[in-house]
Amino acid sequence: MSDKIENTFAGRLTQAELNLQIKSHEDFVNGLKGGRRLILQFMNLAGLSFAQRNLANAVFTGSALIQCDLSGAILDRTSFFGCDLRYANLEGASLVKADLRGVCARGARLNNADMLQADLREGQVLAHERSGELQALYIDIPEPTHNGLTDFSKATMKRVRMNEAQASFADFSEAEMNSVRMVNAHLRGANLEGANLEQSDFSGADLSGANLRDAIMMGSVLYNTKTDDTNFEGALKDGAVKKLEALDPSLDELIKQHRQWVESSGKEGQYLDLSGYDLRQATHLQDAKLTAVRAQGAIFMGMNLNGIELQYTNLDNADFRSATLIGADFRGSSLRDTKFTKANLRRANFQPLVLADGSNKVVDLSGANLRYCDLRESDMKHVILKGADLSYAQLDGADFSHADLEGITFNAVDTSVAKGFKV
Repeated sequence: MSDKIENTFAGRLTQAELNLQIKSHEDFVNGLKGGRRLILQFMNLAGLSFAQRNLANAVFTGSALIQCDLSGAILDRTSFFGCDLRYANLEGASLVKADLRGVCARGARLNNADMLQADLREGQVLAHERSGELQALYIDIPEPTHNGLTDFSKATMKRVRMNEAQASFADFSEAEMNSVRMVNAHLRGANLEGANLEQSDFSGADLSGANLRDAIMMGSVLYNTKTDDTNFEGALKDGAVKKLEALDPSLDELIKQHRQWVESSGKEGQYLDLSGYDLRQATHLQDAKLTAVRAQGAIFMGMNLNGIELQYTNLDNADFRSATLIGADFRGSSLRDTKFTKANLRRANFQPLVLADGSNKVVDLSGANLRYCDLRESDMKHVILKGADLSYAQLDGADFSHADLEGITFNAVDTSVAKGFKV
């Protein structure tokens, strides 16, 4: 870990030293003589393992637990007030009534964790700098948080139980929260923008003033849920997309007919329009040839689409979040306002397409969301990216020569590793 961490926190333990203290804490929990409660406040504990241990009622206030392994641990009523848990592994952990106020858990893994009645409200630990100023203890690797809000953005939280959790104003943006139970949870003002909430249960929850813009909510339960002033703009709900089973004939047959249409210049076969369809059940589209299809607003989330051919397509407002598109061919396509958040677009081809009349059709990614994308070695020459968001994207070896980058957002992006990136 960085020198900044070492210089900020009160101390550092080895794994062997930590194991001794955990053993003493487990004796304390079990009422054994000589046991002692684990209190590790303002400590640098980054990278250490607490996996499968009983840490109920322990105190970690203000400590750095970055990339720690807490999987399967018992953390009931444990205090993580103001802790840095970025990229930590909390899969299967029990966090019943845990104090998670002001925690930064961006990128953490919490699949199957139990967070019944956990407290995720605002809270922030401050420390005096030598200058006398108060500064937050979160360390800049790579994104500091200074506002005191509990941050679970981009976390993986599938099947987490958060019934009755106190999570007002917490940040769950772009988190994977499939099948999460949030019955009677307090989520007033919470940020769930772009989160995957499919099959989640919000019965009796308070979502007043919450932001669910672009959230995925198919199959979600909102029975007796408070939604006063809740922002559902762009959220995917049941009935908003068409199902594949509604196609007649089948998708396979329609793709076959479309290829005939392309190869015969429209004299045979039939043009394919998949606009508004949820294509996630189509498991055979890897390397598929879908040149010139229309699929505006179609759903491709999480799909394996490596090597797919999508030249000269209209994919405006389509959803490719978390999809794998290594080597995909998008030459000449319209991708305005398309969602690619967390997609793998390594070696994807976004070059202009040379048409039969000799003209060039450039790729239009205006307004597209490319946050956290892997764009390494992608060919972005001449692409239109007006107003697009490339924040946190990986650009190593990507070629943006002659691209239109007017008004783009690129927070925390190393543009020096890309070619031709000129704003």
